[in-house]
Amino acid sequence: EPPKEPPKEPPKEPPMSKITMAKAALSKSAGMMAKATVAKAPPKAVIAKVPPKQLQQQVRPGPTASTSKASPPASPNENVPDDALYQLVGELTEDPVVQDGLILEDRLNEVFRRLWDGAARKPKDWVAAWQVLGIPGDRQGEALQKLLNLAFVQTEDPDKAPLVLAELVKGHKVKMRNVEDVFVSFGQNLDGILAINEEAWQLYAKFLVHVFPKPQTAGWGWSRVGWDFKGWWQFCERCLQSLEPSRSFDVMGLVLRLCQDKEGMPIHSCQVWLDGDRLAKVLAKLCDLGGCELAEVGERLELLGVHAMEGTD
Repeated sequence: EPPKEPPKEPPKEPPMSKITMAKAALSKSAGMMAKATVAKAPPKAVIAKVPPKQLQQQVRPGPTASTSKASPPASPNENVPDDALYQLVGELTEDPVVQDGLILEDRLNEVFRRLWDGAARKPKDWVAAWQVLGIPGDRQGEALQKLLNLAFVQTEDPDKAPLVLAELVKGHKVKMRNVEDVFVSFGQNLDGILAINEEAWQLYAKFLVHVFPKPQTAGWGWSRVGWDFKGWWQFCERCLQSLEPSRSFDVMGLVLRLCQDKEGMPIHSCQVWLDGDRLAKVLAKLCDLGGCELAEVGERLELLGVHAMEGTD
């Protein structure tokens, strides 16, 4: 056999700039924490476009399908949502959502509603359905806005919309720029949305956590070539730019809380947040958003359950 080529080392992230003010208040023991070095996970393969007929076979429940040993026995009604998805995919070939390059709004809204109401059993089903919608690239943002029009007003299962949106991004069906543009657009009228669903703002935070760069030593986060904390943080700032400063503060506070929950320890002790003064950078931004000093930011975060400074947990 020919000799195997040695594995290529992953590119190193550029050092982050220092935020002196916030860094001084963080845990003094942070620098003593050992930095684990684990090879980055291989990039996700781009999902190839699948013709409608092939996709129908892909989503249609097969007679040989089996569950893992850890899974409970399938119930008699478990395949109903799969049948609904298969039926919807079949209808899209005859009754599409796009005609002459333009989105048929009523039809698209109907499809999204059926997917939301059960045709899509799990987030990845949305990726399969989106595949056959045939939405032109320059109309992706418009379609995404229709989806979030539906998602923002849903008061049941608040974790569903951000997870679906994250799967569409990770499945290369929706571009990050489209998400950014739609978030900015909704932010300009968030008060009207909150009148219908007062927790709608949490969608921002939960989505941002879903696309947080995968920590080297953790089993959560998004592993993507070239995706690092710097890019993620810049994306956060752009997504939140149209929100009121106080609301942006709430969003970032929830981001920190959710990341803290995933790590299972105070955020000030999480190595992923201490590398490159990442937490210091976020705290400095929160000082600007809150119009307050660092000590007050720490107190406000503590009320949200976020232990951002040593001695507060």
